[in-house]
Amino acid sequence: MWKLAGAWILLGLQAVLFLPAHAQIQPDDSPDLPEEVEFGGVPDSLFGIQPEHGFPYEYLRKTVDVSFSDENGNIVAYLDYLVRIKVYSDEPIEWAEAGLIGIPFYAFNDMERVTGLEAMTHQPDGSREHLNREEVSTVDLNSRYKIREFMMPGVRQGSVIEYRYRKSRRYIEELPDFYFSHRVPTRLASLTLHNVNYLRYEVVPENINFEMDFIEQRIDTSSIPLVFSYQRPEPLLLQHWIARDVPAVENFSYISTIDDLRGKLKFQISEFGRPRQPLENSWEFVEAQIRRGENNPFEHAARMNELLKLGQSISEELNIRTSIRDSIFHLVNSRMVYNEMQQAFPGEEPEYRVLEGEPSNQADINMTLLAMLRGAGLDAWPVFLSGRNSGRINKDFPSVYQFNQMLVYLDTESGGRLMDASFAHSRPGLIPVNSYNETGMLFREDGYEWIDIRPEYSVFDLDVNIEGRLTAEGHLAGKLVVETEGYPARQIRSELDTGKPVANIIADAFFDAYGEIEFRSAEIREIVEGEFPLRVTAEFEIPSYAISFQDGLQFRPMIVGYLHRNPFEENERTAPVTLDAPEKLNIRYRIQLPDDFRVEERSQSRMTRTRGASLREDYNVSAGSIEYRYDVNIERREYSADEYSQVKSLYDRWVYLSNDEWYITQ
Repeated sequence: MWKLAGAWILLGLQAVLFLPAHAQIQPDDSPDLPEEVEFGGVPDSLFGIQPEHGFPYEYLRKTVDVSFSDENGNIVAYLDYLVRIKVYSDEPIEWAEAGLIGIPFYAFNDMERVTGLEAMTHQPDGSREHLNREEVSTVDLNSRYKIREFMMPGVRQGSVIEYRYRKSRRYIEELPDFYFSHRVPTRLASLTLHNVNYLRYEVVPENINFEMDFIEQRIDTSSIPLVFSYQRPEPLLLQHWIARDVPAVENFSYISTIDDLRGKLKFQISEFGRPRQPLENSWEFVEAQIRRGENNPFEHAARMNELLKLGQSISEELNIRTSIRDSIFHLVNSRMVYNEMQQAFPGEEPEYRVLEGEPSNQADINMTLLAMLRGAGLDAWPVFLSGRNSGRINKDFPSVYQFNQMLVYLDTESGGRLMDASFAHSRPGLIPVNSYNETGMLFREDGYEWIDIRPEYSVFDLDVNIEGRLTAEGHLAGKLVVETEGYPARQIRSELDTGKPVANIIADAFFDAYGEIEFRSAEIREIVEGEFPLRVTAEFEIPSYAISFQDGLQFRPMIVGYLHRNPFEENERTAPVTLDAPEKLNIRYRIQLPDDFRVEERSQSRMTRTRGASLREDYNVSAGSIEYRYDVNIERREYSADEYSQVKSLYDRWVYLSNDEWYITQ
């Protein structure tokens, strides 16, 4: 028995020792790898493909091959893309949508380049139309990213669009995200990573709610015999991620960004060197990167001596923390000129450049604010975050490159206040909607913490009171009093700054549905000088507001605060609802009826509610007058897909009330 067993062991060993060179080792039950295709070799069978969906076009194929090269001691990643798109629509506007191609790349510090771009449109009759490279343009997206943009030639129904390019990347600690899903279906999406023996990556999937196959191939490229005494090189490792029939990502209304919903892979270096050594990937490591690099915000602030002194002088003059804060914020906010560039880290020390009105990015402006607040002795700290248009921060993927914005956080007795001095006509606690994302890194001198982005005054807050009188001819005259906070107040301030007449501002903000409106008086002022909220008052008349009939009047009760169309039209939804900000709308009406007009005296209340949102209605009808109020209170910004029907029903009720009509008789 022993001799027999030994023979079988020897036979098995011989089988291993004499495997042919370049053998590929992968499990027998692995799914098939995609068939390799050549650019320009579009088979006739693609023109016979019929869609199984209602989209105007689809991705037939999207493949990326990732490889690496050591060039004079610098490792460069090469990503070779090949994309094919089939057009089904007979609408020219949808041909243009399919044919407009944009290739984003990280241009800052020459980190990425796009080369080798070729593109052609294949027609069912066998003809081809090649892209004219002179028609390719490069557009700045922001301070770091650019986009290579072009329109495919000759796109029409039945066309197959094909293009390829190479993206070279000098920063290999991370690779560009690979997206499986798009706004239209994708028949095949695959990425192949050609690992080199001195490099490995950790892969983090996001939103993979479809079937994705993963295949590893180990390819022996050595000619050395398989003998125990010989040292052989490590096999070449190929990793494949493959997805077929990927559904479209629907671009719902009120989402943070469609990228938060798209299925994708993120790549971060995990091992490096000869021999390979594991690398630390953690937010503590990101923190250390910021502290020891040129982006350290506290070193920036410490070098801004003139701004520190200016903050100190304001502190000595006012001596009250809230007054110091507001004075410094107003000084920076009123003098800065924002160049619309978002950035997490400042460039050169801005010193007085921002206060002198030189166009500056968000980080430079807020670094000016930070230095002055710290010079005044206040506990001010930077907050790094990702804007909504860039997607939420993935805490499973520690990377300084997830940050693209900087705000300022001030410790207060009530818990803290977020500020963005680059947001014109703002105040502490009021930040741009694009910055109002889920979470941010509060960076302190002795560590960091994650904080929820919940700025106190970043709300749509309107408290409206109307006292009016209807005439028998249907005219409505009355007085409007509004106290407003947050985004509506900022919008009004912005329009005042342009010199727009007060009456026009009030008409556009509260009476935009009426073609004719007359004002006997109109005023906008601060309730307390230099403080929010704003108070808006106006005496107005709307001719023929009600429709006059022989025996009565028909009018709409919601004079202001109307919502004539529900922004949530779908019956079902698979994505969360992300509103721009919480909403608080309180409207009180007291309408005097014309002489000899009467309605039945009654009182009534109604509540439409879901978790974190409500709409309350109160009606009190007495002889000769109608009193009623609507209170819309939406406390949360985000509601899950499961809560969508309740949110939609609340907005349905709001729309119903806005379009409702009452009839009163003589």
